[in-house]
Amino acid sequence: MSPRPLKRKPPEKPVDNKKAIKNILSLLKDHKIRLILTVVCAVISTVFTIIAPLLIGRATTIIFDGINNIIHHTGSIDFDTLFHLLTVVVILYVISSVFSYLQSFLLVKVSTKISYDLRERMIDKILHLPMDKVEENKRGDILSRVTNDVDSLQHGITQSFIQLTTAVITLIGVFIMMLTINVWMTLATVILVPIAFLLIRAMTRYSQKYFLKQLVFKGSLNAQIEETFTGHDIIRAFNQEEISMEKFEEDNENWFGHEWKSQFYSSLNGPLMNFISNFTYVVVAVMGAVFVLQRAIAVGDILAFFQYTQSFNRPIQQITRVMSQIQTAMAASERIFEFLEYEDEENPSDKSISEIKEGIEFENVSFGYVPNEKIIKNLSFKVKKGQKIAIIGETGAGKTTIVKLLMRFYEIDSGSIKIDGKDIEEYDKNSLRSLIGMVLQDSWLFSDTISNNIRYGNLDAEESEVIDAARQVYADNFIRQSSDGYESVLNEDTDNISHGQKQLLTIARTILSKKEVLILDEATSSVDTRTEKLIQKAMDKLMEGKTSFIIAHRLSTIRNADRIIVIENGEIIEQGTHEELLALKGYYYNTLNAQLKENLC
Repeated sequence: MSPRPLKRKPPEKPVDNKKAIKNILSLLKDHKIRLILTVVCAVISTVFTIIAPLLIGRATTIIFDGINNIIHHTGSIDFDTLFHLLTVVVILYVISSVFSYLQSFLLVKVSTKISYDLRERMIDKILHLPMDKVEENKRGDILSRVTNDVDSLQHGITQSFIQLTTAVITLIGVFIMMLTINVWMTLATVILVPIAFLLIRAMTRYSQKYFLKQLVFKGSLNAQIEETFTGHDIIRAFNQEEISMEKFEEDNENWFGHEWKSQFYSSLNGPLMNFISNFTYVVVAVMGAVFVLQRAIAVGDILAFFQYTQSFNRPIQQITRVMSQIQTAMAASERIFEFLEYEDEENPSDKSISEIKEGIEFENVSFGYVPNEKIIKNLSFKVKKGQKIAIIGETGAGKTTIVKLLMRFYEIDSGSIKIDGKDIEEYDKNSLRSLIGMVLQDSWLFSDTISNNIRYGNLDAEESEVIDAARQVYADNFIRQSSDGYESVLNEDTDNISHGQKQLLTIARTILSKKEVLILDEATSSVDTRTEKLIQKAMDKLMEGKTSFIIAHRLSTIRNADRIIVIENGEIIEQGTHEELLALKGYYYNTLNAQLKENLC
C-alpha cells in the first residue's frame, strides 16, 4: 500500500455571520412563493391577535362602567355590546390560530425540502470529490455534516423564521396599538428596547464561537464512535479498551465544555430580558395609575396596555430564546457550505475512449501525495495490449499508486501516461475508467443481496451471468450454502461472510464487468492457498487477451506474467520475465527464494 497524504487539522476560525446569512438566504430564494405566503399568514395571524386585547380592554371597561352604574343605580351592564365584543374576540383568535397553523405548515414544507436538497447536494459532492479531499475528511465528520448539521439548519430555519417573523410583525403592530392608547406609556416601554438588543448582541457575539466549536467536536466524536464500532474486534484483540475510552472522553469533554458554554452564555439573555420586562410592568403600572386618576385613560385601557406590554416584551424574549438556535443553524450552515464549496474533481475533456488498440505507456511519470515528497520518480515502461504485467515491491514502494494514476484518481506531477500514443488527460475520466476493472486488497461490498453485489459490475447482467461469474471464482458453492443462496443479504459491515469470501465476490463482480484492462491489487491475498490456486486458474482464463496489471505479494502467482516490474522507492530496479529476473539474481530472485523457504517451513 502507498502512503497516504498527511492530514492537517485546519485552524479554528469564528463563524462568518455575513457569509452564513448569505448562504441561508441562497437556500430560501428558491422558495419565494411559499415564504411570501408564510409571511402573509404570519401577518394575518399576528394582526388578529393584536386587535383582540383592545377589544378585551373595551369589554372590561363596559363591565367596569356597568358595575359602577349598578352601584349608583344609574344603569346596568351593556350585555349586547359585551357579547358582541367577546364574540368578535373569539372569532379573531380562531382565525389567528388557523393562519398560525398555515404559517407553520408552509415553513415546515420549505425547511424539509431544503434539508432534502442539501442531503442530495452533499452526497453528490461526495461522489464527485477529488481523491485527496475524500481522504482528508473523516467519515464520521462527513456523516455528522450530512445528518446533524443539516438537521440543525432545518430546525433553525423552521423555528427562527416563524418566531422572528412573528416577533417583528408583533412589535410593529403592538407599538401602533399602544400609541392609540397612550403615547407616554408607549415611550416608557419602547425606550427599554435598545438596551435589550444591546445585551442580546453582546451575548450573541461572545457565545457564537462556542456554537461552531461544539459542532466540530461533535463531528470528531461521531468519527471516533464509527471507528470504535467498526474496529471493535481490533480494539479488544489488543486490549485497548481503556485507551479508546480515554480518547472518547477527551472529545466528549470538549464537546460538553463548548456546548455547555454556548448554552450558558446564550441562556443569560432570558433572565436579563425577564428583568427588563418586569421593570417595564412597574413603570406602566405607576404611569397608568396616575393617568387613570387624571381620567386621561379608562381602566380597561390599562388592562389592554398591560396585555400589549406583555405582547411587546414577548417577541423580544422570543428573539433571545431563538438566538441559540440561530447561532447553531449559522454554524451548521458554515460547515455544510464549507464542504459544498470543495472543488469537484476536474474532468475538462469530453472525448471518450472505447477500446485500447495498441497499449499503455508510462513516460517519465513523477508523483507525490505531498509536495516535495515524491512517491513515483521518473517511472517509464510500456505495456502492449493483451499483456500481463506484474508489479512487485516492498510496502510503500508505490505499487498501488501506479494503478491509481492510471485510473486518474490523482493527477501526475510530471511526465505522461498514454494509451495508444495519446495522453490519458485528453480523455474523459469516466470514459477512461469504464475500460478498467479493479479488484483491490481491501474488498468493498454493500448491504444488499449477494446477487446484487456481484451485479454491481454490470447492472444489466442476467441472473445466469451472475451465477456463471460466481462459478468462475469458485464462489457458487459457499453462496448456495448460505441461508437464502444468491438472495442472502450481507449485513452493514458484511461480516456475516469471511474476508476471503468477500474477496471472491469482488473478483466475480470484476469478471462480470467485462473490462478491457484489469487491475488486481493483491487480489488473492485474503484467501487460503488452495482457493488461491483455483482462483488463479480462473484469472488466467479471465486475463486472456486483456491488458492486466497484477500487484502481488506472493511471487508464485505471477510466474506466467509477460513482464515483471520490481519497484523500490518509486523507481524501477528490475524488470523482465520470470526467467530473466531469476538470472539477474537480484531482488526478485532473493525474495522468491525467501518465500519458498517460508512455505517449506
